[in-house]
Amino acid sequence: MAGDQYIFSQFTEDELKQVSQIKRFFERLQCDRELAEAVNQNRVLPEQLARLKETGVLFDLSELPLGLENQQNMMLYLLAVSRDLEEELDDEVKQFAGRYPLLKLWGKYLALLYQKRFSDKKEPPASSNAKFDAWRKRRVAAVKSELGFFGTQIDHPAFAYELSEGCSMGCWFCSFAPPKLSGVFRYNAERDSVLRIVNHCIDIFGKKTAGSALPYYRTEPHDNPCYISFLRDFEKLTGEVLCTSTAVCGDVIWLRELMDYYRREDVRYHWPRLSILSPAMMDKVHDAFTPEELLDIELLVQVKDHYRPKVTGGRILEEHAGLRDKEDFSDKNSIGLVPQGSIACVSGFNINLVTRTIMLFSPCYAGSKWPFGFRVFATEKYRDAKHFPVVINNLIERCMPLSPPREKLVKFRDDIVFRSTEEGFDLATPNQLHHFKGKDKCGPLGELIGGGEYTYEELSGRMALKHKVNPIVLRTVTQQLFDDGFLDEVY
Repeated sequence: MAGDQYIFSQFTEDELKQVSQIKRFFERLQCDRELAEAVNQNRVLPEQLARLKETGVLFDLSELPLGLENQQNMMLYLLAVSRDLEEELDDEVKQFAGRYPLLKLWGKYLALLYQKRFSDKKEPPASSNAKFDAWRKRRVAAVKSELGFFGTQIDHPAFAYELSEGCSMGCWFCSFAPPKLSGVFRYNAERDSVLRIVNHCIDIFGKKTAGSALPYYRTEPHDNPCYISFLRDFEKLTGEVLCTSTAVCGDVIWLRELMDYYRREDVRYHWPRLSILSPAMMDKVHDAFTPEELLDIELLVQVKDHYRPKVTGGRILEEHAGLRDKEDFSDKNSIGLVPQGSIACVSGFNINLVTRTIMLFSPCYAGSKWPFGFRVFATEKYRDAKHFPVVINNLIERCMPLSPPREKLVKFRDDIVFRSTEEGFDLATPNQLHHFKGKDKCGPLGELIGGGEYTYEELSGRMALKHKVNPIVLRTVTQQLFDDGFLDEVY
């Protein structure tokens, strides 16, 4: 089943009403510090209970194991069921959960939600353009290496369309840190040019890859009054329903229209995602929509004192060295937990329709070199829809070779730290450690690449003449490093 229909089909109508109320209750706990403290102390005030009922939370709070004394067991249970590990729980935790039917119901919902949205991640669809397809496969491998677990959760859309320049919101936590809103694409006046651009992408990459897109990136969807018109036109051309994430939740009429776009006779998509920036914004959303209306809509609480850590890039840039600050990282047990390093997800083309700019980029760990959490391979301008495919094809030819270019320096990715070992070498990224053996066949290949001082042509000559390395072996090993995304491609 498409969308969240499969999840809903596992519950009765009454159960879904209960689930929607539990969801709303926890949303309010995340945003209302006074309510959270009162719940922890089992001292919820009458006026707080009245406010919960006003927003549709009608169940008796005693039906959930609230209070500080129950938090550990509740979290252990919910974490286990969401990962399908309930059978491995201690009997004490199982008995604890059995006393609270609403907790069991909520755990069942979370488990289905987790499996549907996070466990079923697939590789990006193959493109009809061989060079782009190979380039994106390298980017997928590089992201998994660099971002670790978080990298495995990325879908890697091929395109991002920006219908405005800058953003009106200026959110304090934004990892992309866009400038203030300075221009909006005149969609009604230039609709034909957008349709032609999308059709060019279909012609170059195939319909499935062209449909793998985001309709925003460093922009706020609400800033363009024709945003929903773009969604409808894009769907007609590609057959794909694009996602939406917005931080403008006060425009209830617009939100309803947006939600209506995602509600079909046969499916309900779990969009839009709403970023909640303050308790007042949460109140507006909860007062405007019933719990049932928002059951499949994620309210992402973004208040400053929220427990969820922000990606430390953009406006709150902070360096995290991971394994890179270690003298010896040969022991895999030395790998520690590294924070999420990026909110970026596109591996492909960012197309700003206002400035007519195309950026080729892919997610990476945010740092001083790439503060916004994406690595930029090239940026070009196009004049109009007719010139657009010329620029795209030039970017493909220039930036997407199938083998390491002979005239370019051969280097490891800029996030990688090289260490020589007796059998070969290790490569450390912020999240992972990679071991390479075969020094007897490849000699000092790793050290020479790690130094980043030789072109592929110079490297080949040096390895053959000075180190007597078989050219076929050298070419095979270097190509494998290239295909696996370990080599730098910011030429």
